[in-house]
Amino acid sequence: MHSAKVPLQNPPIKWAEGHKGVFNIEVQAVSSVHTQDNHLEKFFTLCHSLESQVTFPIRVLDQKISEMALEHELKLSIICLNSSRLEPLVLFLHLVLDKLFQLSVQPMVIAGQTANFSQFAFESVVAIANSLHNSKDLSKDQHGRNCLLASYVHYVFRLPELQRDMPKSGAPTALPDPRYHTYGRTSAAAVSSKLLQARVMSSSNPDLAGTHSAADEEVKNVMSSKMADRNCSRMSYYCSGNSDVPSSTTAPRPASKKHFHEELALQMVVSTGMVRETVFKYAWFFFELLVKSMAQHVHNMDKRDSFRRTRFSDRFMDDITTIVNVVTSEIAALLVKPQKENEQAEKMNISLAFFLYDLLSLMDRGFVFNLIRHYCNQLSTKLNNLPTLISMRLEFLRILCSHEHYLNLNLFFMNADTAPTSPCPSISSQVINELFN
Repeated sequence: MHSAKVPLQNPPIKWAEGHKGVFNIEVQAVSSVHTQDNHLEKFFTLCHSLESQVTFPIRVLDQKISEMALEHELKLSIICLNSSRLEPLVLFLHLVLDKLFQLSVQPMVIAGQTANFSQFAFESVVAIANSLHNSKDLSKDQHGRNCLLASYVHYVFRLPELQRDMPKSGAPTALPDPRYHTYGRTSAAAVSSKLLQARVMSSSNPDLAGTHSAADEEVKNVMSSKMADRNCSRMSYYCSGNSDVPSSTTAPRPASKKHFHEELALQMVVSTGMVRETVFKYAWFFFELLVKSMAQHVHNMDKRDSFRRTRFSDRFMDDITTIVNVVTSEIAALLVKPQKENEQAEKMNISLAFFLYDLLSLMDRGFVFNLIRHYCNQLSTKLNNLPTLISMRLEFLRILCSHEHYLNLNLFFMNADTAPTSPCPSISSQVINELFN
């Protein structure tokens, strides 16, 4: 604390011990609006400059940032998010994750150039998840999951709302989601309505209680007679007239057609090094994000009555296959190491089982059973220890067998004529029966 100069007194005053201070004052600012962390403050300020009409250069703390330097500074701020202090990061965790997910699917036009932050945003989410799990001050559930992340996925997360046109920095834009306009909390009524809209529950976290929606008629009638033919058209991934896979010379994909679940699966597939290790170490979190984003996508696109095989793109299904194969290989690798990491392998095995459990309610069931068969074959090939192999497979299948229609889908029929027809045709059940041969 700096001592102020004492003004001249008349008559003069004699001070004891040469103006020695009697006490010290410490002021601690407390706010639910301001982050009180330089890394978070810079990140939020730069995000705000992309979402609103601002005049460049903008001032961030003691730094002036021009429009030409905006992309570079935003990437740096995304990378530095993990360096934020734990307390403010926890307080603003929902906003940080929301904005990172928004940046991962919303290309931005900065100074006339399209900037893509997908990889930086994904790696920052991975680093934050790792920090929260490693913190001794934050609670975990009985499965070793960070409670903050579990609560975020279950209660807060919803698909990022994309603007129709890519926003240009410094130019008027269409109004985005209102919760991105402020660092504070929205009103209770707004939060309540948003939670109701985002209430697509996942079965992957058995410890979080929630009100289950009415039974899906499609699943309810799996073993009943065939429903009437329904006219359903597959949603085009790109704008009408564009090819499935854009060439490098075409314009970037329209932001409104970039789906979060596809981008998340892609980033999980292409990740490398420590990022990949962390992703699969805390696979439960990313599996939960995938499942909930897939469920909300089906709901938002009104695909609940569509054929299962048309709900998701072929490229996304290829990415899911790759993810399952990589996780299975990682489980086997952990079990054959000289110092076996059985606990970590068991957690990954359970997370993968719950992930496929959820996929049985969302995707083509024949496709999911193929993934289960590949899992069993892959473990059998890589594990020589029979007790460990049996234990892992039994735990895996125990979770899957708890799905309400798992056993019914595996009943043996002498011919196809005697088998009840599913209202949503999947790949031939003959493939499924091979799992138990």
